[in-house]
Amino acid sequence: MIKLNSITCGYGKTPVQSDISFEINDGDVVMITGPNGVGKSTLLKVLANILYPTKGTVDYGWPEVKDPRQFIGYLPDSLSIYKSMKVKDLAELHWNAFGVQPNPLPLLKKASISWNSKIKELSVGQRVIFHLSLILSTSPRLILIDEILHTVDPYLRSLALKTLVKNMADKKPTVVMVNLNYNEVEHLVNRVIFLTKDGILLNESTQYLLDNAKLIASEKTPENIYATRTSSGKTEHLVIPGTGEQLKLSDILTMLMTGSYSRSNEEV
Repeated sequence: MIKLNSITCGYGKTPVQSDISFEINDGDVVMITGPNGVGKSTLLKVLANILYPTKGTVDYGWPEVKDPRQFIGYLPDSLSIYKSMKVKDLAELHWNAFGVQPNPLPLLKKASISWNSKIKELSVGQRVIFHLSLILSTSPRLILIDEILHTVDPYLRSLALKTLVKNMADKKPTVVMVNLNYNEVEHLVNRVIFLTKDGILLNESTQYLLDNAKLIASEKTPENIYATRTSSGKTEHLVIPGTGEQLKLSDILTMLMTGSYSRSNEEV
């Protein structure tokens, strides 16, 4: 189990998030989502152990491990790999750094990536596939994926997601992804953390949300309200828990996002 204990993090003197705490069970697939600018990617960097919190601690539950980065695979929102190197040379460098045996990386052929190509010759989508292949080749216990998958074409994105699903089925890693494209990943995740500028608005299992999040059309304000939207003179409320219309996970998260921006606009 991974535990974040009262984390405050950010850049410079102004924290992006303060006093954040949550737990992730081994084998969980967690989506961190929320409006732009609330610190989703920053929190992922803290989990990746490449940005240290100004307060609080991260406990990975690996007491025998001196450097947790040895067992973390991180795919950031902007790739920073050596563009002047060849694919084969960078792969060897990566494997030597992690102390693992070379891997044939079968995904490269499917993405039309040559071992002799220089990184700078690859498209953005091919770089993402290569980076993901390297990450998975070290059998990480924790996989962290930022929103970079949205930048690649549908074929390569599908290829990446299918590869990730197979790895999850075979090796049962813990996966945390930052995502705003709910339809593509809602069938993968078993927990959702919805982040706002004021902290965690919601941290629930997907099953709990599917069972308990309901949409109510009412001019009156119901209890347990999380978001409200008005369209064509009709006012609807997202309540958790509640009784009402059954929703898909993507609909629930879209309503939460609508509510977050509505509250922000009211405060301006």
